[in-house]
Amino acid sequence: MSRSKLRRLPSTLVAPAVLAAVIGLWELVVWLGDIKPFILPPPSAVAVTFVEEWPTLMDNSKITLLEIGLGFGLGVIVGLVLAVIMALMPVVRAALYPLVLATQTTPKIAIAPLFIIWFGVGLLPKLLIIALLVFFPVLINTLVGIQSVDKSQLALMRSVNSSQWQIYRHVRMPSAVPHIFASLKLGLTVAIIGAIVAEWVAANEGLGYLLIFYNSTLRTTELFAVLLMLVLIASLAFVAISLLERALSWEARLGTGEGAATVTPEAAV
Repeated sequence: MSRSKLRRLPSTLVAPAVLAAVIGLWELVVWLGDIKPFILPPPSAVAVTFVEEWPTLMDNSKITLLEIGLGFGLGVIVGLVLAVIMALMPVVRAALYPLVLATQTTPKIAIAPLFIIWFGVGLLPKLLIIALLVFFPVLINTLVGIQSVDKSQLALMRSVNSSQWQIYRHVRMPSAVPHIFASLKLGLTVAIIGAIVAEWVAANEGLGYLLIFYNSTLRTTELFAVLLMLVLIASLAFVAISLLERALSWEARLGTGEGAATVTPEAAV
């Protein structure tokens, strides 16, 4: 295919084409190399196993999704609230920032057993592990978004005696929205990782437990089926966050009557 024809291909077809090429190459390598399934199963076998194991995958996905949803929500709420407090109070930011960094430099796989000892083997320690992973990107990105406001907009708001609430509502939070959604996408990724790590430490159900079980019994095809389920969950959640971001951006454009977010003195009072 010529370079000019490649340029005319819709961008939406590039990713599926690359994915199809990778899967085809994977199948070919396994077939030509006569690789044993317990080392690397072919994609066709993974697809068949995925369908056959669907009831088991769904039952365990419900548990993992519950952990991800609750832990992600807790981490987002804590991150957003703490970011606003730290932005409003520099003293609090100076006091808490080193502690926040310290929580992120400690390996979560090392913290997980402590949470199990302190809070038992139920749902709570898993939620705390996930929330601990999620809140940091949300906190940092929201804080950057709140502080990266055009100084002229702040001057305009203060010139009409706007309150702190009005400044945050009309200027700071709209400015932070792109950063917040970027942090949600990043937080979603680490939330899935956190759920798997938590289930590795102490669980007898969930996708993380299935990964450990299939790995220990050398059922590599089933292991890849679990990985495929995790990819599907992450992809659907990522698309949902992206659609929500587009919807909110569209509403913001309708509210302002134009593509750029502008603040007028009339909007502030």
